[in-house]
Amino acid sequence: MNTYVEPAKELPVYGEYDVIVAGGGTAGMIAGIASARAGARTLVVERLGSLGGQLGGFMNTAWTFGDQVHQVVKGIPYEYFKRVEEIGGVENPDYAKDAYILYDSERAKYVITQMFEEEKNLEVLYLTMVADVIKEGNKVTGIIMENKSGRQVAWGKQFVDCTGDSDLLEFAGAEFELLSKERLHPVSLIAKMGGVDVEKVREYYAARPELWKGEKYLGGLPHAGIYNYRLHEELEGIELPEELEYLRDWFILFYSTPNPGEMVLNMTGEIAIDGTDAKDLSRAEHTSRIRLYQAMEVFNKYIPGFEKAYISATAPAVGVRESRKVVGDIKLTADIIMNATKFPDAVCSYQAPLGYHIPDGKDIEFRRMEPGTAYDIPLRCMLPKAIDGVIVAGRNIAVETDAIGSPRSISNCMSMGQGAGVAAALAAQKGVEIRQLPYKELREELEKQNVYFARS
Repeated sequence: MNTYVEPAKELPVYGEYDVIVAGGGTAGMIAGIASARAGARTLVVERLGSLGGQLGGFMNTAWTFGDQVHQVVKGIPYEYFKRVEEIGGVENPDYAKDAYILYDSERAKYVITQMFEEEKNLEVLYLTMVADVIKEGNKVTGIIMENKSGRQVAWGKQFVDCTGDSDLLEFAGAEFELLSKERLHPVSLIAKMGGVDVEKVREYYAARPELWKGEKYLGGLPHAGIYNYRLHEELEGIELPEELEYLRDWFILFYSTPNPGEMVLNMTGEIAIDGTDAKDLSRAEHTSRIRLYQAMEVFNKYIPGFEKAYISATAPAVGVRESRKVVGDIKLTADIIMNATKFPDAVCSYQAPLGYHIPDGKDIEFRRMEPGTAYDIPLRCMLPKAIDGVIVAGRNIAVETDAIGSPRSISNCMSMGQGAGVAAALAAQKGVEIRQLPYKELREELEKQNVYFARS
């Protein structure tokens, strides 16, 4: 490969902070608020023009807030969703028992913007990519950012990597895991469908309970709205053009939102995508958009209630389920999760079905935990080996590929973000590394922020 040596130049310093959060998505937005509330001057750097990542990217469902008996996601994530609920953006939630919380993504983005405005120690920089890190020895001390203003430096005492792809770790030379792309979970570009006769859809499936696969998909857990999965039985006996034949067995979810006449189309967009490779991501964006319109054609022709439906909007970026993951002192496994394992350095507790998206893009395998149980997310699966100054939160924690489907859920990413934000703030204020932070002090601050911890 040809290379070019870039001439050295002086970069302006944007600012100095106690904590810098790279990525303002599901985990990063909560990390920023948690850090600021713990007293740290905090900057969140976000590549898109809004906060929330896939939460604001039309996902419209947040997996469980409870363990089927008790509510387990509390703290800032619950405060946030209650505020969305207050303005009509959450549909009939049971935070202890529902399989997911159904919400409106636009009101969700509005509320998080409000919450950022209210925090005096918090600043956000949109449309900005982290391009590199600055280190002293093995400690990250600054980041190089790039945006319309050019390249700039921001100095920090501690950093939270909420990029999803562990970008800070890669720039810092930290050890991470990235599976071959043939083994990675598929990616999805989510779309909103307008013009749906939701009541007609409901009546169609109510009259044909054998087609109501959404209930099986969710393992019988309660939920709000309409939720269904795959189109195999609906298309039985129908001749499809060859280019649409794959849709019979493709991974397709479609579900309602709190808005009238609207449903979400969440389907496999592309397989074998390395979320850290720009060329792969570009292919995924193209292929996913084509497949969304192919699926829409099938819905229009063959599923009652969708005759006049149309794609009203697509998410700002394709959703990647798995890419670079930190190598920590602990790695979460399916057994650790299913056995509701507790850890002495927990930053939160969680329960959600353990979902594994098959790499071929056609299906998902689910395992459900026992009602009333929850597992811990330990600090040690969020801290990189041999690199100081950085903690990760989100889907880039240390976790096996067949176990990632539960901890990378929106509601848990938010809880992990709160844990990481508080840990980074306390370490910055005390002038120590996060791994040196007395756990008792971290736990006390997390409990002060109303984070839930399951008991053994």
